[in-house]
Amino acid sequence: MIQQKKLRKTIPLTESQSRRLHELSEFDGLDPLEHSMRAIDEYLRKQNIDIQPPKENEIQAELKNLTAESSTSGAFWISGTVDKYEFSALFLKLPSKSGIDKGKVSKLSIWDPQVLEDSKSFIGACIVNYDRGWDIKPSKIAEPLYNKVKVLLDSSGEQYIKKRRLR
Repeated sequence: MIQQKKLRKTIPLTESQSRRLHELSEFDGLDPLEHSMRAIDEYLRKQNIDIQPPKENEIQAELKNLTAESSTSGAFWISGTVDKYEFSALFLKLPSKSGIDKGKVSKLSIWDPQVLEDSKSFIGACIVNYDRGWDIKPSKIAEPLYNKVKVLLDSSGEQYIKKRRLR
């Protein structure tokens, strides 16, 4: 059997579901995990979902708010939107070893506000999360959104901070 990639999220089965899964496995001799994977694959095939990543030139991103980080001199929280998602980033005065690509962005979260509202789970709503290291790396679908935010922060972050300071 092919070694499956381990996922971070788990789906708990009810006692009845677990019992039926084991009964089915005893009946045909297949591993319960194999049955689960087949059921998931069949479900996804039936969904007929063709998800395409957005094109970067069609993505709208905007910086919205700036807040000084009280615990770190010269650091600012910058928030904004990227398409239907929201983001927040800790932008440092100087590049850092712990920053993304050893740059000035030390923390970055991109999340779906609707999922956050429905689930009340910030991490569950995140499509990207970097906190001095990757917690949730951008998927193929999230990568263009992440790239748009990263370029926006790298190219406009310092100007945005200077502009807001002058007000």
